Amino acid sequence: MAVYPLHTLTLLALLGTTSVTALAGQACPQGEVSAVLVTAHSYFETADSTDAGALTWFYDIANRVHADTNEDFLRAELLLGVGDCYDPFLIEESERLLRQLGFIDRAEVTGVDQPDGSVQILVETWNSWTLQFEPRFRFVEGFEFAGLDVSERNLLGRGIVLGGFYRQNRELLNVGGRFETPHLLGTRWDTRLQASRTRVGNAFQQGFFYPFVGEVGRRAAVQSFVQLKNQFSYSLPAGGTYSHVVQPYGQRTGQITVAGRIGRPGRLTIFGGGLSREEWDYPKFPDGAEVVRNEDFGNAEPAPQEITDILAPQLRDYSTTRVNLILAQRHLSFEQRERLDALTGVQDVAIGGELALVLGRSIPFLGSNAANEDSDFFARVRLFGGLAPGNWVLASAVSVEGRKIFGGVENGWKDVLAEFDIYSYWRPSETSRHTLFARFSGTGGWSVTGPFQLTLGGASGLRGYSVDDHPGGKRLIANLEDRIYFASPRDGFIDLGMTVFVDVGSIWEGGVPFGADSGTLATAGAGLRIGFPGGTPRVTRIDVAFPLNGSDRAPTFRISAELLGLRRGVEDRQLRRSRRAGVGGGIIPDPSVGR
Repeated sequence: MAVYPLHTLTLLALLGTTSVTALAGQACPQGEVSAVLVTAHSYFETADSTDAGALTWFYDIANRVHADTNEDFLRAELLLGVGDCYDPFLIEESERLLRQLGFIDRAEVTGVDQPDGSVQILVETWNSWTLQFEPRFRFVEGFEFAGLDVSERNLLGRGIVLGGFYRQNRELLNVGGRFETPHLLGTRWDTRLQASRTRVGNAFQQGFFYPFVGEVGRRAAVQSFVQLKNQFSYSLPAGGTYSHVVQPYGQRTGQITVAGRIGRPGRLTIFGGGLSREEWDYPKFPDGAEVVRNEDFGNAEPAPQEITDILAPQLRDYSTTRVNLILAQRHLSFEQRERLDALTGVQDVAIGGELALVLGRSIPFLGSNAANEDSDFFARVRLFGGLAPGNWVLASAVSVEGRKIFGGVENGWKDVLAEFDIYSYWRPSETSRHTLFARFSGTGGWSVTGPFQLTLGGASGLRGYSVDDHPGGKRLIANLEDRIYFASPRDGFIDLGMTVFVDVGSIWEGGVPFGADSGTLATAGAGLRIGFPGGTPRVTRIDVAFPLNGSDRAPTFRISAELLGLRRGVEDRQLRRSRRAGVGGGIIPDPSVGR
């Protein structure tokens, strides 16, 4: 056996130690995560407030009633844990995932270097108010009671939603309850259940969703089922005997879709597929369409024959089973920008581009009667692009979908729905209290075989008109506004600001029931913007707007959420209610939705 001098053994030991350290450095070049420290702040931070005064008792009671988010739940959302190699990109993605939770107003995730070369991760969150006893009111051309929600949106501090609701808004009358959980049995599966009673029947919705986790998740899946009986509301031109026509319909849809991603974050290819089933019918409602006088939806009357004849082209029964293919190319990163749609909070803005394609082909399945089934080919394409040069944020999106029907008298393309949107934000400087917002949007439908109608007015259209004004089938709208931030008084208790705006738009008859060409109309107005508590991304607006031309010159007063902006996404809500193919819904993240 060889014998080495003491100094040789010492040198070998030092070399061995250096080698092990070097290997560890190579394994985690930016250090290993040694601890994750989580702070879930109460709704009101009374301990740090210097201006709470006599309201301290109120803050304390509110904090006791409010459910703080469970620390283990927040840790499960993170993409890094103790023992993992520190990665700044995963820190940014973890923070973005936390902000995407519906009950989180603000989130900060940072890494702090430690003397031993490791890194501690610090997580701080601020919740929105989740215990809701929320009377719903509408202030549009007068005061209207619109329902009541009683729910907890963060039950046990784990993001569980449990509640009941009574909603009465125009044609909508919905009474029921819902349950949602974002971490089913400790997994990343989301679960949603909702059951309710509408004006014309029952409604049930169920879904299991495994989303792509940020920009690093490799797989996603959706299983959903919807069965409901409801009403579609058509607006009628002003000045007639009736204000609306409501058409009952039955809907039964379901899908199973799986998808995967390859590539690296910022350059991902998505592929997936699945099976979907859709049924829409109208004969089950023997009373048929009804007419409404003066927006009194609770006292509808049977529609005259001349009105039901006008609706007939959009009341075609439809059922089909499809096998679907999903393809997408996603080249996106995300930047944080302040004071876009929020008064003070940050917002994640998608930078880059995405092309998403969904293709579906009808098939005979489970003994369906081919004579009563649509033989069709479905296609949907969506394009998105985003830029954030200097003090600008620019985003655009285009979406087109339709069905090619084979055989029969309706051979050809049907149910073609299209929209485009261009959004821009400009702040003169990082310290400016002004954000100039502009939007140009177009929406239309062609050869639609189900209920479909657009209107020009409303909180996301020409704000000097009501949501029922100027119905049609094709629409262009331009909005321009200056969003001004005032202050956050009482130590950030509330954020206050205002806006001035102008809207210009036109709508065309477009072959839809009761549509008419409007010509070019314009409205202008101003309003107060409120964020409560301070720092929340949610903004409430109190606006008054005036038509600048046209026959109706009366002002419109409205209280609403902030509906224009990237935080809500660019998909048109009136177009969404007429989509008849729920293929792959929610499985490809929508880059136009910021937070």
